[in-house]
Formats: sequence, structure tokens, C-alpha cells
Amino acid sequence: MKKTQKGFTIIEVALVLAIGALIFLVVFLAVPALQRNSRNDSRRRDVSNVVEAIADYSANNAGKALENQTAYDGAPKTDTVFGRYLDQLSNNTTTVTVKTGQSAGSIPAVADASEADVITVYTGLQCDGNETLVKGPARSYAVVGVVENAGGYSHLCQNAS
Repeated sequence: MKKTQKGFTIIEVALVLAIGALIFLVVFLAVPALQRNSRNDSRRRDVSNVVEAIADYSANNAGKALENQTAYDGAPKTDTVFGRYLDQLSNNTTTVTVKTGQSAGSIPAVADASEADVITVYTGLQCDGNETLVKGPARSYAVVGVVENAGGYSHLCQNAS
């Protein structure tokens, strides 16, 4: 008489579990990087939107320089002249501040995630790379945001005039 057994061997079951674990590991490692890239893309768009707002402000205010102010605090601050030019930014940006009278040099280091949602506009300065500001013409602006990387945070600096 012939014995027939139906079912899977232990090796087949182990192989399927190993493949499933490998797929889970790849997904588990890829999702945080995708989320970080998405946040960085929206932060880059926000910096570009601030640069465009500066161009609009300069064109409509006969070259009048920006003054110290918080122009955005979760929504455009319409009680400030510059704030009126800012459209709604992404949820990854909570504050846009303008700082005048700053000296050239290194951009202050990013201490932690609480600073990742702030964009700072420095008047009279220009970007020299992403970590250093140099003196520029009086009506030049350096727009500085923060992006995430695998090791922490770094600056994103873009010139506006």
C-alpha cells in the first residue's frame, strides 16, 4: 500500500516565511525615507514660495526693504506688509521670519526637529553654499530653510532679490 501525505514540508514553510520577512523588512526600511523625502520636497517648495513672495513684494513696493517681522505663523499674517504676499505654505512650515541687520557668517546650526519647520529671511545677505551667508547688496535676501537627512538636519539656502 502507498502512503500519501498532503501538506507542506518544514523547508517550504520556512522559505515562504523568510521571503515574507524580507519583503516586510524592505517596506519597513523604505517608508521612513519616502516620508522624509516628501517632507523635504514640501519644504523646498515653501522656500521657493517665499523667494517668489519676496520678488512680488519688491516689485510692488518700489524696492522698499523688508523689515524685522514674523510674516507667517501657520497662516499668512495680513497685518504685516510682507505677510500679504505669502500664500498658504505646507504643514511642514509653521513660521517665516525676516531678520535685518544680521552679520555674515555661518548659519546658526539646527539643534533639533523643532527648528525644521522655520524659514528665515536674512536681509542684505546672500547664500554662499547652504551653510554660510555673505554680505550682499542692500536689497538682497537669503532665504534659509531646513531639510532632513539620514544623519539629522541641514540647511537649504536660496537667494532672492
